[in-house]
Amino acid sequence: MQYDIIDHSECTVLQLKEERFDAKLAPQFRDEMNQMQGKVGGHLVLDLSLVRFMDSSGLGAVMGVYKMLQGTKISVVNPQRPVRELLKLTRMDKLITSYDSVEDAVATNA
Repeated sequence: MQYDIIDHSECTVLQLKEERFDAKLAPQFRDEMNQMQGKVGGHLVLDLSLVRFMDSSGLGAVMGVYKMLQGTKISVVNPQRPVRELLKLTRMDKLITSYDSVEDAVATNA
């Protein structure tokens, strides 16, 4: 799994550098997030701007992180249309706020 982590004081940005977030990637994502538990600030921003496809396993991994990091705000940044539609279809867009840019998401903590 290719990703970058950028810390912005109380906000942690994880930029996923993959085009597919599926059953192959989901276990690695969960493992990485388990290792980051306790190191994430009050807001986790998932930059999904490069992800063009997400299946139920990817969605389940994001939901698992949402549950694992209770009390931490979780947002997604610039999801591509198929990902945005999946979040809307499953009503996860009601739990996880979507922003147009990392700057917009980080600004909500300022």
